[in-house]
Amino acid sequence: MKDKKTLASIYVGIYALIFLITCIIFDSVLNVFVFTLMSVLIVNLIARFLNFLKIKGKPAIIVGLVIYFFLIIYGIILIIPVATEQFGSFISTINYVFENKSWETYIKKNPELLSGINDLMEWIQPKLNELTNFFLDKIAKGTPTFFVTIFFSVLLTIYTLLYSSWLKKSLPNIFPKYIRNICENFLEKVYSALSSFVDVVIINAVITAIAFYILSSFYFKDMAIILSFWAGITNLIPIVGVFFEYIPVFLFSLTLGIKGFIIVNLFVIAIHLGLFVIFVNVMKMHLNLNPVLMIISIIIVNQIFGLVGIFLAVPLLIFIAAYWDEFIKPKFES
Repeated sequence: MKDKKTLASIYVGIYALIFLITCIIFDSVLNVFVFTLMSVLIVNLIARFLNFLKIKGKPAIIVGLVIYFFLIIYGIILIIPVATEQFGSFISTINYVFENKSWETYIKKNPELLSGINDLMEWIQPKLNELTNFFLDKIAKGTPTFFVTIFFSVLLTIYTLLYSSWLKKSLPNIFPKYIRNICENFLEKVYSALSSFVDVVIINAVITAIAFYILSSFYFKDMAIILSFWAGITNLIPIVGVFFEYIPVFLFSLTLGIKGFIIVNLFVIAIHLGLFVIFVNVMKMHLNLNPVLMIISIIIVNQIFGLVGIFLAVPLLIFIAAYWDEFIKPKFES
């Protein structure tokens, strides 16, 4: 049995290494893989919800596909144009906060602290401008690649889901017969953990986007769509995304006065504390992943694969953690 596990670990490791090398050489492969993986898992999540409505099997998958692509098309046609229009107000408000030093109202009685905050804000402002320019540049340069990625990802998502039974039977055949069961159990463990990860991330992102839309409708009416859109997108990045999401909200809240500032920030903190507890507990149910490992993984994978690596980091960490638990740890403990 030990020899079988060793051989299984070698085969799994070789295939994983081939895949990673391919992604490094051909970044379009990585883009298509990440978007397809996320799409497949999201559609499966929708299909599981449909099971409660007595829609099961392939009909649930088909309805799930229709709902998923409808939401994407709806977002592209309606939400993104509105968010783009509100982007001007978004940038103007950020500039207003820095130009008028809105934070001074709250700490003017503490000159030493105020001096330190002013220095910090003077350092942050150009960094935010650089980050904004970086994203705009990436969007401009990546638009042609984006449409190619979407085209192939849509095809792969549809055929992967419609032929999921065939894939489940055929994929283990890439391993020798006498270690096939070990490899199949390992892949099922990884898929289960990935599915739970995507489920909780998507649900968290949707809840956060809705919460931010409600909050913004009271305090930032001219930017409600773009703030909720930004909150949803950034929350697809575990742990780290929250900080990117919080920066503009914190800056905007400085313009509301002390009461508005406290209400907005307490609301945001309460939402994220609840969602963070759910996220960590769900991940611990499948694999013992802690936030520190996730952050380190995001940093490293982002450096290797670029922007899309942010979304690949935790799935890759899930694979590594499962590989460790299945093949490496038993050898260390024996």
